[in-house]
Amino acid sequence: MLRAKGYEVVTIIGNEAAKLVLDLCPGWNLFIVGHCGPNEAREEIVSWLKTKFPAVPILALNPPTTLVLHGADYNVKHDDKLWLPLVARALGRPSAA
Repeated sequence: MLRAKGYEVVTIIGNEAAKLVLDLCPGWNLFIVGHCGPNEAREEIVSWLKTKFPAVPILALNPPTTLVLHGADYNVKHDDKLWLPLVARALGRPSAA
């Protein structure tokens, strides 16, 4: 969905090469942690991102059973389309939700 709106998307889940790419590109504006996977893995991703990129905000898309992913700057339900304007705002783009 984000690619269709013109955003670049990189996933790091189980992808060591993607983690290297993140290190090579200093201009990240926002990280989004998806709703799939166990919370422990998602919290590990947030912790890794906060350590490597402390100034970049993190938006957590959460399943219905999780209200807050600790360490994330923004927490929303994954099926709530209110997160799309948050992304646009964080990236300085007009909202096209």
